[in-house]
Amino acid sequence: MLKFGPAISISLGLHLFLGGILLVSMNFHTPPQPMNVPIMAVTPIEAVVVDAKTINDQLQRIEDQKNAAREAELKRQRDEKRRKEQALQRKRDAENKRLKQIEDKKREDQRIKQRELDRRAAEERERKAREKREAEEKLRQERLKKQREDQERKEMERLMQEQLDAEQAEQTLRSQQRQKYILTEKEKYQAMIQAKIIQSWYVNDSMRGKSCRIQIKLSSTGFVISVRSLGGDKVVCVAGEQAVRRAGDLPMSKDVSVYNELKDITFNFGF
Repeated sequence: MLKFGPAISISLGLHLFLGGILLVSMNFHTPPQPMNVPIMAVTPIEAVVVDAKTINDQLQRIEDQKNAAREAELKRQRDEKRRKEQALQRKRDAENKRLKQIEDKKREDQRIKQRELDRRAAEERERKAREKREAEEKLRQERLKKQREDQERKEMERLMQEQLDAEQAEQTLRSQQRQKYILTEKEKYQAMIQAKIIQSWYVNDSMRGKSCRIQIKLSSTGFVISVRSLGGDKVVCVAGEQAVRRAGDLPMSKDVSVYNELKDITFNFGF
């Protein structure tokens, strides 16, 4: 079923209305029967002309209205199309804006995520660098500690060696001094022993130019433990042994070291 706009419907209605008037006018203006009146007095044709003009004017107005209606309809359609296009454009713009916001949010989320990843990566690098520095510092401190310990150990060893050397030197010196003392004491007591024995030694001219080696063993108090001849002139040897026995206890140092040098001594008796 066809549908018409308001302007077209009005135009059709006016056409039908005017068509009806035209038909009525034509029926009412049928030329009358001839009358005995002058031809100039008859005016139906003029009326018909007037009605035709009116109709034409009316038709023109209707046409103008139709044109105006068409223009209005076209304008309305253009406006409607423009509104639809604008609405569609607004919808597109809104959709584009929404998509842009989504994309912007994605990029922002990605930037935030990347910043977080960068931050964590930087923290991890800093942690590793800090651990490396700490390990290097610890290793350096350990090396310094070891160096100090080595230096202290070497210094301790040096001091100990110096002390040992000093002690050894001192001990050597004391030993030398002691040995010198012992030898001196030995010589002194030997001379004292020999002097006391000679005091008890009786000689005669028959012993002149003769000698005898006599071994004497003494106790720590100077007591003569034993005496014996090791070889020589018999007379001299007998005289020597007798002299030792007559001398009694012989001089003896209380120093054990000196005693050890004197406990077993040998004299060479001669005249």
